[in-house]
Amino acid sequence: MVDKHIPDDTLLYLDSVNVSFDGFKALNDLSLLVRKGELRAMIGPNGAGKSTMMDVITGKTRPDNGRVLYRQSTQAEASTDLTTYDEAAVANMGIGRKFQKPSVIESLTVWENLEIALVGRRSPFASLFHQLDDAGEVKIADTLMLIHLADRRDDLGENLSHGQKQWLEIGMLLLQEPELLLVDEPAAGMTDEETFRTADLLKDIARERSVVVVEHDMEFIRALDCRVTVLHEGHVLAEGSLDHVQQDQRVIDVYLGR
Repeated sequence: MVDKHIPDDTLLYLDSVNVSFDGFKALNDLSLLVRKGELRAMIGPNGAGKSTMMDVITGKTRPDNGRVLYRQSTQAEASTDLTTYDEAAVANMGIGRKFQKPSVIESLTVWENLEIALVGRRSPFASLFHQLDDAGEVKIADTLMLIHLADRRDDLGENLSHGQKQWLEIGMLLLQEPELLLVDEPAAGMTDEETFRTADLLKDIARERSVVVVEHDMEFIRALDCRVTVLHEGHVLAEGSLDHVQQDQRVIDVYLGR
């Protein structure tokens, strides 16, 4: 399917997406565009539709109607409607999701967690007997540097701080080479230092792939220094820089003024 009206650098396009749960409209004619190599922050009150939006993008929830068009770099001229695929298929297309609670294996070392993430691209049987080659070791070592955990490579996951566990899980996702990374409230529970290092990490990641961050921490959003989308009642209320949306009276009334 070719969509001539979508800009050439578009990676993801939500087109009039609606989702209802028992009469409650979680997404209400939601349209949203994310470009390749873009870092985007999503904010909004509880119940605004942020989690449902990510569920729809990743194939966890099928919308009542609307399209979620994804244009992979390997198929630059064509868009795939993600609403016709399940979670596993969407992940294999290059969309990774980081949930708020980290899910590292605490009984394994940092390196071992990353190795499993890398080998996990193979079949379970192949993973069981796989020996990491030189290219794989370099890839993991580079990822350790990116996520600020090179000096913790031999530490068990259980001995990491909350923020470090978040970085490790982000690294595990990156080893699966997503083109689009969805990150849910990464700053929750972090120290101030971890919060700002996480913002730097996500900005570094966005140099090579698209990143969409759902967050409530305004200082963290400011540190990201990116375009902000405000959701309210399942649709886009405002969009622009953080300063722009913070001055929008509608945003103040439904979110920032609370």
